Amino acid sequence: MPTRKLNKTMDVDGRELRKGDTVATLSGNITAKVTDIVMESDRTSFVCLRPVHRPFSKGIWHAADQVQRIAVAKRD
Repeated sequence: MPTRKLNKTMDVDGRELRKGDTVATLSGNITAKVTDIVMESDRTSFVCLRPVHRPFSKGIWHAADQVQRIAVAKRD
């Protein structure tokens, strides 16, 4: 499936998500930073999450509509 990189997407509440933001999954088992955002060809956006307690991990891909933003990253 072709994917396209994005600069931002929306979370479950319709709030903007960008790289560096801190999110929690709806299941409540992960608090993580967004490291990458892509959109699949079927218009579903996914975010790559790096768990806060594992700063050197590769990351876990989650559907953007299954996460909730809890903190915004500092922007330049």
